Amino acid sequence: MTISVFFAVVVSAAMLILGVSAVAVSRRQRKSYEFLARTETFHCLRCDSVYTAAAGSDSQPCPKCGYKNSKLKF
Repeated sequence: MTISVFFAVVVSAAMLILGVSAVAVSRRQRKSYEFLARTETFHCLRCDSVYTAAAGSDSQPCPKCGYKNSKLKF
């Protein structure tokens, strides 16, 4: 095995490892984003806290003070 073939194999292996790790990181980020996208965001008018709840709920009580708030619209 010549040095040029050895270098080509090493570079190819490094690129393959980087590609596989990039795909793994991308999948993990997409999974965390999909979880966040299935939540609703609320802002408490009484204690000024921001919290999230499961999607599909139009109003949710605040976990700190119990005041029922409507969801934020962006």
